[in-house]
Amino acid sequence: MTEKKQLIWSFFRFIILVGIGFVIIYPLIYMISCAFRDKADMTDPTVMWIPRRLTLSIIQETIEAMDFWNTLKNTVFLNIGCSFVQVCSCSVTGYGFARFSFRGKNLLFAVVIMMILVPPQIISMPLYSLFRRFGFGDFSVNLINSMLTMYLPAITGNGIKSGLMILIFRQFFKGLPHELEDAAYIDGCSPFRTFVQIIAPNASAAFLTVFLFSVVLYWNDYYVSSTFFTNNQTVALMLKNLDTELKMRLFNSSAVELNPREQIVWKEAGCLLSITPMLIMYIFLQKHFTEGIEHSGITG
Repeated sequence: MTEKKQLIWSFFRFIILVGIGFVIIYPLIYMISCAFRDKADMTDPTVMWIPRRLTLSIIQETIEAMDFWNTLKNTVFLNIGCSFVQVCSCSVTGYGFARFSFRGKNLLFAVVIMMILVPPQIISMPLYSLFRRFGFGDFSVNLINSMLTMYLPAITGNGIKSGLMILIFRQFFKGLPHELEDAAYIDGCSPFRTFVQIIAPNASAAFLTVFLFSVVLYWNDYYVSSTFFTNNQTVALMLKNLDTELKMRLFNSSAVELNPREQIVWKEAGCLLSITPMLIMYIFLQKHFTEGIEHSGITG
């Protein structure tokens, strides 16, 4: 009877995993199928998955419409830079919450939790006003359309989902043995030097996990970016405005009416181009990312 139950459970587990895998993989398969087919295939009822006419023209037109290579360069510069400084600021903050006792610690940590719960729409207008006239009186400058609008919050530990990053670091640092710091203090290390030379090297898994989370969040962000950038400087913003860009760059007119079904091929091609760098990064860092999640205390 036990063997029958085990067999039944294995069968249902297989069905569940296949179903979940299909739900996850189906959009990617459909995306690839549409990106390499001619737009006429979208109105052909006999075409389901395999295109009648394989073509690279849709990919090429989408690259042109998105100005993909310049946009990719801007996005990487903004993405990697903000992610790096966010990891640095959040790691120091998380270490302080994990290892030091100070007045108002619980209240400040409650603020960190609120950073996770409060949506960015709540603070977008105050931030826009702040960056529109950044400074005091005659010494104020306009930072809108400047990458500083993304870098400054990241440097101060207030970037995209910084509360989550601080929480991950706090949970990880709480799990490290105190003997590491005690030995460093006996040798005359200051708290900051102890963090840089002793704690940080032992927290490489947490640093990698948070860095990958941060990269993905900044890469996919379009709401915060569209608040501070009036022109399209990131892949997410280009993808959001792909319809308009297609009409202007390919047809030189925003009034051109395109068949909604034919538009799908360009949209799917844009999505495929947008997620490809993230997929490549994940393929190479999958092992380290999984280990980082296991050791970062995200579920604990």
